[in-house]
Amino acid sequence: MGRAVYVLDGQNLRRDLNKGLPQDRAGRSENWRRAAQVAKQFNEAGMLTLAAFVAPDAEGREQAKAIIGAERLLTVYVQASPLACRERDPQGLYAAGGDNIPGESFAYDIPLDADLVVDTQSTSVEEGVKAVLELLRSRGAI
Repeated sequence: MGRAVYVLDGQNLRRDLNKGLPQDRAGRSENWRRAAQVAKQFNEAGMLTLAAFVAPDAEGREQAKAIIGAERLLTVYVQASPLACRERDPQGLYAAGGDNIPGESFAYDIPLDADLVVDTQSTSVEEGVKAVLELLRSRGAI
């Protein structure tokens, strides 16, 4: 579609840029803050940046909006029940247990002001992708 795109993935950033950050709430907030700075830089370079993160609190999402710019940040809430997350669990986080699971080990603030909600239990991956593309088109990003 004529746009350079980069996907920032929270787990990938934890292997390098954010290596050593704890998985607790404070570590997640710092991980998210750093990712927002990187997204802003990519965006300023003309890249469409998709940030694939669990952003567990409203405060962190507001901080990202302030860093990136409210006019350039779109929030997509990819909704999945705790049961669905446990069943999918590609990284083994739920199987390992512990105290770093948003919505179970600590609070998760549902994004009430999301630009788009994709309910993964009633929407296929293809339908979700189409909805995200339509949102990007409606906002003039693509």
